[in-house]
Amino acid sequence: MPLPAAITPGLAADPKSLGNLKAHAAKDPHGALKDVAREFETLFLDMMMKSMRTAAPGKSMFDNEGTRMFTGLLDHEFSRKLADQGGLGLADMLLKQLSKLVPATPEADTSTVKKPLNLPIRRA
Repeated sequence: MPLPAAITPGLAADPKSLGNLKAHAAKDPHGALKDVAREFETLFLDMMMKSMRTAAPGKSMFDNEGTRMFTGLLDHEFSRKLADQGGLGLADMLLKQLSKLVPATPEADTSTVKKPLNLPIRRA
């Protein structure tokens, strides 16, 4: 039975996601910038949800380590879905600010090769 389009397979906290983002950034800095901004917003929303859970008063008889773990994973999924659907707008603001810092084209021009500086070498 195929999975619905809204459900993406994988872990809630994928340990390979940072490595994938680094590889994507090496190939396409502008494309990866959007993914990084969305991941940052997801992390921010996840931390906000955790803070809200700890600030909420009341313990029930069903409160145990298993339910806390499940609630944490559920909150992470909520954070990821919320960030994917636009979130709070934090990712858009980060993308707008950080895109100014990324060069428009990769500097592959070999006509301006920098010469090394002739600095004296001190030997001890």
